[in-house]
Amino acid sequence: MKPLKISSQKDLYISFYKLLNILGPIAGIGIIVGSSVFCYVQTRPQNLPVTHILTHGDHTFKLEVASTPEQLQKGLKFRASLNSDRGMLFNLGKDYYNVPFWMFQVQFPLDIIFLKNGVVTTVVKEAPPCTIRKTPCPIYRGRVANQVLELAPGSANIRVGEQLNIQPLLILSKKDISFDSKTSLLKNQILK
Repeated sequence: MKPLKISSQKDLYISFYKLLNILGPIAGIGIIVGSSVFCYVQTRPQNLPVTHILTHGDHTFKLEVASTPEQLQKGLKFRASLNSDRGMLFNLGKDYYNVPFWMFQVQFPLDIIFLKNGVVTTVVKEAPPCTIRKTPCPIYRGRVANQVLELAPGSANIRVGEQLNIQPLLILSKKDISFDSKTSLLKNQILK
């Protein structure tokens, strides 16, 4: 590449103009692609690992746990559905009074259960979905909570005052897993 020889100020402006004609479209394409990628990432549902189980009556629910601010904010947004044996547990980190939750960008109805130390303080049954077209989205409030549980509507008949049995899944080492007996891990509900 040979060096650019500029003999006058007019040549400098012409060179700068030619450079802008090349870089301008590249920058424009970069902004369009970057914006598209950003929108895609923001509207992708999060799929957290199942780390806890809730046993209520004869039902067992596999729970994803949201703990970080980003996970708490995204929750179940943008998902198409939630199986009747699945749910999301929001660990708030401390007690909050008059806890606000909403269904913005959640595509299906949910039961929202507010918990303080595992005891149900408030239950919102069948909170309807709220898409971007419906404004404003209603805000559902729990009296006090350090955790909030979201389940498919009607999947559990949970009432205020109940103590819920939410337990972490057991983590097994490879030496503890054996498939030569007739009892499988799936049957024991350790892994599902």
